[in-house]
Amino acid sequence: MFQLRNLGALFAVLGLHAVTGHLIDDFGAIRDDKALETALLNSDAIKQAFVAASDTTNSDNIVEISEGSTYHIFSSDIQDIHDVTFQIDGTLIVHDTLEDWPEENGLFVFNFEDSTGLTLTGSGTVDGQGYKWWWATLLNTRAHNFRPNLFEFANVEDCIISGFTTKNSPRFNFHLVDMLNLEVFDLTILTDLKKQEEMLRDHGKWDLGLNIPMFPFNTDGIDPAGKNIYIHDVYIENWDDAVAVKPSSTKYNRVCTEDVLIENVKVKYGVGISMGSVSANQYHNCINNVTVRNVEFEDPMKAVYIKTNSGGEEGTDSAIISNIHYENLTIKNPVWYAIYIGPQQMKEPDGAGNGCMLYPIGGDEGCPVNPLVPIYNVTLKDITISGGVTPPVVRCNETAPCTGFEFDNVQYTSWASRAEGWICENAFGTEKHLQPKPCLEQE
Repeated sequence: MFQLRNLGALFAVLGLHAVTGHLIDDFGAIRDDKALETALLNSDAIKQAFVAASDTTNSDNIVEISEGSTYHIFSSDIQDIHDVTFQIDGTLIVHDTLEDWPEENGLFVFNFEDSTGLTLTGSGTVDGQGYKWWWATLLNTRAHNFRPNLFEFANVEDCIISGFTTKNSPRFNFHLVDMLNLEVFDLTILTDLKKQEEMLRDHGKWDLGLNIPMFPFNTDGIDPAGKNIYIHDVYIENWDDAVAVKPSSTKYNRVCTEDVLIENVKVKYGVGISMGSVSANQYHNCINNVTVRNVEFEDPMKAVYIKTNSGGEEGTDSAIISNIHYENLTIKNPVWYAIYIGPQQMKEPDGAGNGCMLYPIGGDEGCPVNPLVPIYNVTLKDITISGGVTPPVVRCNETAPCTGFEFDNVQYTSWASRAEGWICENAFGTEKHLQPKPCLEQE
């Protein structure tokens, strides 16, 4: 896909060190102290270490969090960094006193922007301490968008992320925007689901007699957008989108998110490896040429999830989802829809969105299909679904139907699937070896 641009990055990925890295202690960081002043100091020390490591006159291009060390951190804004490895072998803990964080959009723990040749690796842990943020979201004392993402990337080229563990992110774990040549592998992403369940039950958000969560915390695993993206050999347990491929943003004039491969992934309690959600806008939102293969889903909320969203004006706004390929998936005991292609169901934590979580109960009046976001050329091949209580769903708009679909050996073996079959609207293509019965209309 792309070549590592420096020997330091190569040695880091292999678990070796070419030279001793820049310890953040040398820039004033203090270990094992959770005071706000210390967290601010430590985050500034990390930023200073990156600047030093990026200095082209310095052969030492590693920023090191050494094994056995623990630092409490706040927010580091790191821009214009080139050919640097961030070696995380210790523990980083995010400061969790909400009142200390500014009330503004776009918060982050780490922000990497306008950079090249960036490697994040190691055997350590980044702990987001998300509990207080989740509580605040449930109690409506703080808008959900004010929660920080653990890792925010924008306009980064030739990037590797591997090896370490993230847990209990206040919001997204990895929000990767406008990436060119990205590889993510050997990551573990965890969310304390028992704690989330306790919160949801206490607030009547885990109910309806179905034992399913009705209120998302938006603790997405990996949300990439850009070109030439490879995600593989990761474990994600987060009860939200495990991987959500997003349409490319417009800031850097990249027209489409495309050429994405996701493989050899294990997901537990997730909401799918998803495309979207995609709404229409004046810049033409686009996802194209994505392959998802060799994935095991255990107790997922969803697994195959292609989601459109409302919004846009006819004649000025547009979008497209095209050439999406899911192959060799094992889906065990889906809690809701194992396969769902259509309008996004969940409301956002702030109440935004259509919110048609219980579809098809109540019909499609509150779950409209956006005619400005057509879906073309979707392949589902060699997919086995066991357990579950709801049928697969494919919903497309009558004026902009889905075309070029190909379903091959999709086997849904639960009693519910045999009784209900598929829910399919305005979807055209070819199919063979479909259990329990046909879905697509012939083109």
